[in-house]
Amino acid sequence: MGIRSRTAIFAALAGFLLLVSGTVHAGVDPAYRDGLDRLVGDLEKQGFAREELKGIFSDSRFELYPQIVGRTGKGLNYMGRRFGLLTKQSIRRGRNILATYRDDLRTAEKEYGVDREIIVAILRVETNFGSTTGVYPVLNSLATMAVIENRRSEWARKELAELLAFCREQNRDPFSIRGSWAGAFGIPQFIPSSYVRFAVDGNSDGRIDLFSMSDAVASVASYLRSHGWEKGKPEQNRQAVYAYNRCDSYVKAVFAYAKALKK
Repeated sequence: MGIRSRTAIFAALAGFLLLVSGTVHAGVDPAYRDGLDRLVGDLEKQGFAREELKGIFSDSRFELYPQIVGRTGKGLNYMGRRFGLLTKQSIRRGRNILATYRDDLRTAEKEYGVDREIIVAILRVETNFGSTTGVYPVLNSLATMAVIENRRSEWARKELAELLAFCREQNRDPFSIRGSWAGAFGIPQFIPSSYVRFAVDGNSDGRIDLFSMSDAVASVASYLRSHGWEKGKPEQNRQAVYAYNRCDSYVKAVFAYAKALKK
């Protein structure tokens, strides 16, 4: 048997063994393969089929981003000049959103009791009304934090399971949902568990799409009310906004922008 023939046979055998062994690790750094196997095993215990998981984690779009593991979303100066929150242009854009989505905001305010200016403020601070929703496949971001052990790993494993579950239920390609490095997506930047629990269909089209302004508006209002927002209770309402993003600077920015919109 020639060298080429033996090489072809060994290559075919290696491919076969890789296929039946469980996870396909194509493109994954060998240092993270054991972690990926543990993740797959954990997801299997939660009811996901091995073939389904193998299809996801062997997809050419699957990759890990080790550089995100040490990042933090805390400490951003939302009131700083660079963020431009209270500039005339920024406030003008917010008032345009108030006018353009007047009906959606009025409905959300009536149904959930949340001031429309607060809803708009959150959408401004989160993604500048959808202009910066993120470019990372959320699946990859969450898988990275789940596989590479860090303080977020347990949280990321739960969020990844939530993402895969609702994608399967809705027959959505999990790689199609793009968002932040931290695993949040859409105009209001919900993490998967928040999407499952608090997102609502604001325009009654039969689906919840957080990249739709109507659904984003209603979902923010739903989230805040679920976390204690109530008319006439300022401290309670601040705590509701704090639950949205546990950062004092964030809360201050949301209320400052809402106040500016009312002037």
